[in-house]
Amino acid sequence: MAPEPRDQIYFAETLRVLGGPGVLSKTGPISQFKAVRVLRGLLMRPLACLILVVSVMAAGAATATAQTRAMMPFDHIHLNEPAAEASVWWEKNIPGARRITEAPDRLMYGAVRVMFLGARSSGGSQGSVIEHLGFSVQDLDAKMRDLAAINTKVIEPIKTVNGLYKTALIESPWGTRVQLVQDPELLGLHHVQLRLADPESAYAWLLDKFGGERTKIKGQADSVKYAGTGGFTTVYVLIAQGESVPSQGRAVDHIGWRSTAAINDTKAALEGKQVQLTSQPRPLTLPGGPPINYFYIAGPAGARIEIVERPGLKPGE
Repeated sequence: MAPEPRDQIYFAETLRVLGGPGVLSKTGPISQFKAVRVLRGLLMRPLACLILVVSVMAAGAATATAQTRAMMPFDHIHLNEPAAEASVWWEKNIPGARRITEAPDRLMYGAVRVMFLGARSSGGSQGSVIEHLGFSVQDLDAKMRDLAAINTKVIEPIKTVNGLYKTALIESPWGTRVQLVQDPELLGLHHVQLRLADPESAYAWLLDKFGGERTKIKGQADSVKYAGTGGFTTVYVLIAQGESVPSQGRAVDHIGWRSTAAINDTKAALEGKQVQLTSQPRPLTLPGGPPINYFYIAGPAGARIEIVERPGLKPGE
């Protein structure tokens, strides 16, 4: 029995929705052989069956897309601390740092830069929307003994959070709060904590603008995970509930995400999501490295966020 014209139309539309005729050559949940049989069989069946099967296939495609959703990697942290002195303190006391040569006094934790703008802070990170930075160490007891030996300011001594890990809270000599945790699954830079009145809306904002995965660390702590795929570094963003002030000028001035596309394409994509730009894209030539392109946007509750493109550099370079 020859297929009806309307079935031929739906057959063509099925291929179009699934990605065109070339979809039959791709591996996936349905093998090429089975896909051909399904699509041929659809032409000989009632329209209702066609709609049902296409719906199932579309649902599978949607699930695969969600699992591989595009994500902007976490790129850097900029501190208002004196570069020469602070870089030595961080390199010596917060494990995982290595120096890079693109500009003086810059550190790298995995593939995430920690950079210093100078001693011009208007206040510490406490009370700012970017409240603290989290770093994971192998032995928290030993690290806290080392820090006590140099009179490091301790905000919260060691405690064990059930279901999570040991944790302590210290402060750098220039007011940046650092939560040290003992999480062997992610050593080095671990998380950034924000503080906002409405955490749920902030989580939704991050997911919409930068992608990522809404998750709970060890099934306990709400966060958005920026996975270290392709050579980047995994970083969690946590959000505590409370009032805060904008970050610009505070000890943690801003945080940054990496544009893996051309900077103007990323700008257009973010503007399409109603992101407020606070500067336009511009180039910057670094003393010891290739030029970069960057711009700033306004994050939730005054969190200053930089978007940076690093043409020609692989993650970790």
